[in-house]
Amino acid sequence: MRPPVATVGWLAAASIGCAAGPLLAQELPHDVPVLPPPAATEALEATDFAPTTTVNLQINGALGGLQYSGSERDSASNTGDGAPLLNGVSFNHEARLTIDTSFTGQDLFRIRFRSGNFARSGFFSNPPTPLTRLDFAFQEPACGRSEGACPTGLITINRAYLQLPLSREIRFTIGARVMQLDMLPVWPSVYNASPILDLFQYAGAPGAYGKRLGGGFGVWWQPGGDLRGLSLGYAYVAGRAGGTPQGGGLFGGASSQTSTLQLALSRPQWNVTAAYSLSGPQVRLRGTPLASQLAAGAGERSLGSLSLAGYWQPRRSGWLPSVSAGWGHDTFRFASYPAPGLSEVRSRSWYTGLVWSDVLGVGNSLGLAVGSPAHVSAIQTPTTSSIDDRGLAFEVFYRIQLSDELSLTPAVFWLPRPRGALTGSSDVSEALRFPPASGEASLGVWAGLIRTTLRF
Repeated sequence: MRPPVATVGWLAAASIGCAAGPLLAQELPHDVPVLPPPAATEALEATDFAPTTTVNLQINGALGGLQYSGSERDSASNTGDGAPLLNGVSFNHEARLTIDTSFTGQDLFRIRFRSGNFARSGFFSNPPTPLTRLDFAFQEPACGRSEGACPTGLITINRAYLQLPLSREIRFTIGARVMQLDMLPVWPSVYNASPILDLFQYAGAPGAYGKRLGGGFGVWWQPGGDLRGLSLGYAYVAGRAGGTPQGGGLFGGASSQTSTLQLALSRPQWNVTAAYSLSGPQVRLRGTPLASQLAAGAGERSLGSLSLAGYWQPRRSGWLPSVSAGWGHDTFRFASYPAPGLSEVRSRSWYTGLVWSDVLGVGNSLGLAVGSPAHVSAIQTPTTSSIDDRGLAFEVFYRIQLSDELSLTPAVFWLPRPRGALTGSSDVSEALRFPPASGEASLGVWAGLIRTTLRF
């Protein structure tokens, strides 16, 4: 990460200038002459950003649609498991403006503005198949499909944090709007050049790497010498750090908090990483509807999540792909269970992603991933019947790098059982008391889309 240098004044000028866009001639004060384009450019060079301050704009678009199949699909009403099927072809977008600056040349202050219109599309976290969410799908507020007024085009502050060195080997991060992953020293995956499905961007462990966003702090240690390549990091994030009518703030029962400890060993071609996260109430688990609702549906509780992940990549592009893999295990701890007799709830997840570089052209890449979202793997239910919550996900993409700034990525993904044990039902208590027989109900979904990415 490049450490830029600037002042707060430059940051304010950057954010105001980029948000407002170019001034029209009639908007200029009367005592400011309107210069022809070449002269205007030369005049503005004197007030340009400091050389090490960076302003990056990324715009992502997705054109595509979903197709559903199975016994739970009602063609007449276009519904599945009691929810409308969002299977129309949609054209959605999101944009992020990132400004990096610094005060000493060694620290980093980052602020990011973000906007999008994905909230009502099938590529967001909407029922009946929330796992069809794309990695770059964004909208705030994330109003649902049933809400009447859904404001779009709003710009929010998505990141605001400061990262500074405490020594040559120790780095500290603090911010009012910071993501869990911003404060960890490594990301144990190289399957992220052109992400498609969101569920493949958790290193196989959505419980441990939940992408919790809020106020928090973190510290990491990356020694040199004989220990070079080793890293140890800790991150704390409270989703309700700013407070809510129900409480919130830091370190409270209503903070919606996650603490993560990560240990990694990295070399130029490979990485092995272990992580453990402890999440409090209001935890979000990106998994099957049963796993997600059990994580968020009880009172006072916690979720302990373990991850083991890593990658290997060849020295140069060729027939051998890079390989990323990860495994996650979650243990649910309830103060009160959502159904009588329920106990010993655990979930599991995994993934493997392959990427071939420079396929049919320099800069182009072919990617393939398969995995299982977080699903309930062990549970003691009120009945003797076991619950089958398993499911798989597949995706294939081909990124075409048209220029340094523009890429097109056609992609296809398929989830044959995205609702797991809740296929044919939306009531968790009912499903726990009377687990459906495997294969009794079915609902699958596949999608085709083209992702467009513009960077400058």
